[in-house]
Amino acid sequence: MLLRRYHQRDDAEESPQSTEDGPATAPARSASKADWVAYAVSKGAEQAAAEQLTKEQLTEQYGG
Repeated sequence: MLLRRYHQRDDAEESPQSTEDGPATAPARSASKADWVAYAVSKGAEQAAAEQLTKEQLTEQYGG
């Protein structure tokens, strides 16, 4: 029983809630750059501009 709860919690943490516009919450800082680009685009950034930023720049600008 305890193991089951643990796995359910892990699944929920790995799959953030999302909307039609993209992820509702910022990805983990350890998430891939592609995840951060997608998040930035969902927040209004242009795809090409977001791809030009480093992952560190994306996390600083959109990580809140």
